[in-house]
Amino acid sequence: MKVIITGATGFIGGAIVRECFENPKITQILVLSRKPLGEGMPKGDKLTTIIHEDFSTYPPELLEKLAGAEACLWAIGGRAYQFPNVETARKVHVGYVVPAATAFMTALAPKLPAGQKFRFVFCSGAFAEQKQDKSLLFMGDTRRVKGETEKALSDLADSNPDKLEAWSVRPSGVIARDANPLLKIGGKLFAAITADQLARAMVKIALEGHKGGIIENSELLKM
Repeated sequence: MKVIITGATGFIGGAIVRECFENPKITQILVLSRKPLGEGMPKGDKLTTIIHEDFSTYPPELLEKLAGAEACLWAIGGRAYQFPNVETARKVHVGYVVPAATAFMTALAPKLPAGQKFRFVFCSGAFAEQKQDKSLLFMGDTRRVKGETEKALSDLADSNPDKLEAWSVRPSGVIARDANPLLKIGGKLFAAITADQLARAMVKIALEGHKGGIIENSELLKM
């Protein structure tokens, strides 16, 4: 499978790149990034980095470079408080994910073998809330933004069942495999998943699909 990866310079995205590089079922990796990958990341003919500045637009010349891709593993995002304001968080989530999925569905899916759909796997977060008017006691902005993104992606796939399949994964806290013991102990309190486990689960979903559009943390831990 030929895949597109975003967020590759981040903690989770980097783990996805490494998992894809090591997985023999992934034949080619196209990394969309604003900057080159750092030291310590895989290198080789299997991986191509395409510099892309604006993740809200996908011009024809970029889509030509992505031709043949069968899936996208999306790892751009974060908690709302990590952005200057909620509107910026919403832009980085909904405003980037929906145009990307739409462009890939429109330009890439028709070039796949007959009957094959483009697959989009979005890294959301635990407790994401799709009902925007629901009262939330904690992390409301983050949960609503991620939930809005999930719903928009799901609606797009439902409206184009012959072209697009979409999944949203909801990890709890994400920690490094070699995190210090205290962090690992703390992580057990909220069933933290390691970045490697999450990457493995997302790649598995891209390769094999999944019966449900939302995959909760408890299920990710078993994959």
